[in-house]
Amino acid sequence: MAVFMPNAQRMLQNQRIGFAGCRALILDPALANRRLLHDILSDLRCERVVSVAMIDDAWGELQKGGVNVFFLDWSGDMDAPGVLRMLRSPGSPERYVPVVVVASYGGIDEVLRARDAGATEFMLRPFSKQVVASRLQAIVRMPRPFVECESFFGPDRRRHHLRWPGSERRHHRQIADRRATPDPTYSGPERRLERAHEPPLPTAGKAPMSTLEGTAWRVG
Repeated sequence: MAVFMPNAQRMLQNQRIGFAGCRALILDPALANRRLLHDILSDLRCERVVSVAMIDDAWGELQKGGVNVFFLDWSGDMDAPGVLRMLRSPGSPERYVPVVVVASYGGIDEVLRARDAGATEFMLRPFSKQVVASRLQAIVRMPRPFVECESFFGPDRRRHHLRWPGSERRHHRQIADRRATPDPTYSGPERRLERAHEPPLPTAGKAPMSTLEGTAWRVG
């Protein structure tokens, strides 16, 4: 088994512009879906966004080269697993391109099926601009090494956490995580009897927030 990092997945370059240099390809037979995702990617300041409805057209765009991320519709209207297998096969023009599978339904079995076919990320409809940005950020900030063995070629499937494609419902993840602050000490009144005479601790500073700024795509 071989494990390696392709050049197409390296981070870098402009520290001021979020996704400048990102060249995206969308394959989706539904016009409304293509337009929505195209508009979001354009709003995120991607350098170039091409959307197509047919597999042959997508393959033609891939053969031109320069695609940074491929958004692939995962529906019954198209053989998406077959597209992924073809994309990851030897001789493919963009074998290492990150693939974001876009689905209208997505239980854990469907996520695993896409992962085993060679997907990089999974995104569930309906999605927002923030969700699309989070998938791009994951590709840039946490690039996954590619694994090649007898029965599989694609992004490493052994990532410890599997991204849930739905909305966040865990209460402790919807509020600021105190463990992420520089000083995670309790800042409220002292309720322990043996320490009740001590003055209250100072309030911990706020943790820095992650933004799109500072994330960039390699150009060329």
